[in-house]
Amino acid sequence: MPRRLSEIQLRELFRNGKFEGELRAASGKRVEILRTGEVNPDSGPDFKQGLVRINGILMRGDIELHRSSSDWYAHNHHTDRNYNSVILHVVALCDDTRSCFTEAGRRIETLELGRYLSGDADDFLERIGLKGETPPLRCSGDTRKLSVEAKVRYLTDLGQERFTHKVLRFEERLQDIVDENRPVVFEAKENYFRDLSKVLIEHRKYDERELQSEKYWDQLVYEGIMEGLGYSKNSVPFGKLARNLTLEFIRRYSEMGETAIEAALFGAANLIPKAGAGFDSESADYSGRLNETWEWMRKSYKRGYVDLSEWFFFKLRPQNFPTVRLAAAAQILKNHLADKPFANLISDACSGSDKTFLDSWRKILVISSSGYWKNHFVFGTPAETDVRTLVGVGRAEEIIINTILPATHLRGRIFHDEPMMRRGLRIFIEHPPISDNMITLAVKEALFDGDNIIPTAAAQQGAIHLYRTLCVEKKCERCRIWKTLHGKNAA
Repeated sequence: MPRRLSEIQLRELFRNGKFEGELRAASGKRVEILRTGEVNPDSGPDFKQGLVRINGILMRGDIELHRSSSDWYAHNHHTDRNYNSVILHVVALCDDTRSCFTEAGRRIETLELGRYLSGDADDFLERIGLKGETPPLRCSGDTRKLSVEAKVRYLTDLGQERFTHKVLRFEERLQDIVDENRPVVFEAKENYFRDLSKVLIEHRKYDERELQSEKYWDQLVYEGIMEGLGYSKNSVPFGKLARNLTLEFIRRYSEMGETAIEAALFGAANLIPKAGAGFDSESADYSGRLNETWEWMRKSYKRGYVDLSEWFFFKLRPQNFPTVRLAAAAQILKNHLADKPFANLISDACSGSDKTFLDSWRKILVISSSGYWKNHFVFGTPAETDVRTLVGVGRAEEIIINTILPATHLRGRIFHDEPMMRRGLRIFIEHPPISDNMITLAVKEALFDGDNIIPTAAAQQGAIHLYRTLCVEKKCERCRIWKTLHGKNAA
């Protein structure tokens, strides 16, 4: 009897090989999973570069996972060319007799994995904390009493609230950048703390000229992009690095080329390996050039460093390693520093349609691999296969949603550009959903029984806001859904 699993559970069981016996596709063909491939954190198929044998024919490509076989068509993968590379459709439950076809017209075999789970599958799920509803939300199941429309409307409202918080955060950081560049006056120490009644509380004031300085906006957008490149586990050290290693410092040396930009980023990040590390000739030559360049640049570098202990590599996919993302940052900076003020890219993107806006930022943020980082994830250890991208479409979309759109809205307000301000919020509200993460999948499980209901990125962001601010904190009584379920108000 096939098992009904959440998508999180199905992914972990598949990735860890918790299936057994002679696997058969829905068509009856023999299926051998030789390699599941790598989990894809970006948009597109769930696993990249899998290896399977179907009826004796060896196939290499991508693998897509769904809770139900009907999701292939429900998610419109049959019209999406990004799924043309899929070689196998793995589902927990077959609920649709139709064959799956790609946009190119190729037929894909469907494997109902729920029939072939190994005997220790339940123990495994319990061991990794994915037994039952995961992560458990206290209202799971009860929310079926509410309409889908009401729940989506609530998530969208929360998404706009999250957007507003991000705009305010960017505004506060812009003010901090202004403060950091104001003249500092030093007074005699004895003037302080003798009579606290005489201590005046300073309320910061900023004139429009300061807040519209392109130099400060340059730094603000640079910091936002850097935090976005840091992924979830490395966003803090990436933010610290960007505040220490200012864009003004990098621009000063950018005419020296890509090596100088990389040396500055890796140097201030404390990630350049020391000389004589026993590397192969390519790695020794590359790290040697970075060391030599940074030793010369650091003479004029007066700010702090990120401690090596602050970087996270553990339990990250190699594509998300900070070394890879810093290489991507160097490419982004190299491509645009010599062109014009970094923040002006927002104004340029606003000159066309919403589609043009998004396409222009995707072009800026999606970075193909090159040079040393075409076949390395870290210093000194060549990758088993070539690294295709340093920043994929999925990560670029997240940076657009979390950084570029709030910054666009704020810039429109501060520069009195009403269309720009409206555009930032409108694109956010209308943007289609991006790749799910553990939080959005958990909220889908709780509110929609795992169905792919969340229609926009704004509602997706609302799901994250709901989980982090109310669910995790067990502040159920503040949740509109909980209040409605308990007769407190209408959702």
